[in-house]
Amino acid sequence: MKIYLIRHGETDWNLQGRLQGREDIALNDNGIHQAKRCGQAFKDKEIKAVITSPLIRAKKTAEIISENISVDHFIVEEALIERDFGAIAGLTFDKRKHFDTFGKDEGIEPWEKLSKRLMDCIDQYAMIYPQDEIIMVSHGAAINTILAVLSNGEIGSGKTRLKNACISILECKNEKIYLRDYNLTAQEFEAYQEK
Repeated sequence: MKIYLIRHGETDWNLQGRLQGREDIALNDNGIHQAKRCGQAFKDKEIKAVITSPLIRAKKTAEIISENISVDHFIVEEALIERDFGAIAGLTFDKRKHFDTFGKDEGIEPWEKLSKRLMDCIDQYAMIYPQDEIIMVSHGAAINTILAVLSNGEIGSGKTRLKNACISILECKNEKIYLRDYNLTAQEFEAYQEK
């Protein structure tokens, strides 16, 4: 079975360099275009389910992708929601650096809790769809956490800057999840499929 992990399309906060966290920010026009292009890259694939974070930027991305494919199940999954960044949510990089100087991190979801939540979600849907291909739409910090776990920290959190609407490919074999590729644009994903 394969899981295609997709980051939501671009938002205005992405352009401004603001940390979005659980704030419910909509896609901008470019984000809508990215989601459409991503959906087109899946038009020839048999996708059993599209599973998405409930936040509007992810859910809209998932809805747009679903318009391009025939899908049996569309599921809104709370476990795919972005990391809660607490008091630093909404801040730009420069303001976060200033904030970090004072050692405050109140309200940030601990990495251990975040990684367990996300990996439990991946495992759950791998068991539900053991012979199928599914899409999961989530967020930058959430997907980077999964990448960090699966790569033993070689990529992901603190190391990888994920593109909006990028595709990462997970494969489940013998009840183990493997990372096959990551951070692919729709065009790169199409080339990957031709290999």
